[in-house]
Amino acid sequence: MERPDLGSPDLRIHYLRVTNKGDKDFTDMYDGVPITIEHGRSQNLPLDMAAHLFGYGYEVTSDAMFRHLCKRQGWNTKAYMEKQDNGKTLAENLFAQFEIKPVIYKMVEQEPDTDAPIPADPQVPEELPALPTRRKASAS
Repeated sequence: MERPDLGSPDLRIHYLRVTNKGDKDFTDMYDGVPITIEHGRSQNLPLDMAAHLFGYGYEVTSDAMFRHLCKRQGWNTKAYMEKQDNGKTLAENLFAQFEIKPVIYKMVEQEPDTDAPIPADPQVPEELPALPTRRKASAS
């Protein structure tokens, strides 16, 4: 995974996009709130949530995130550590079902033309129409 320069002043908003490619929903808790990433779906997680759930951080290896997720999900037991037919453990197969990518937005300073009309403003007519005359109420 190519690592961008997060120290760059024009990189600001940063999330972790987790795609669950497995056949079961991923569930966990963060700050007392249940978190679900449905199977076949992606979700952008804020960095503090990503660190808590997946052990994600800048320059954290996939192996470290794997070990962190094993502890959180209980995949570090004997049943999950036994080799499968494909030569990997069940825990490794479960971790491989997640696609984990950082999402970084590049923000660039703009210098707006403050004299230009705002596109959302309606066009102001040069001459305003005359106001309608009121009829006087007749005294009965």
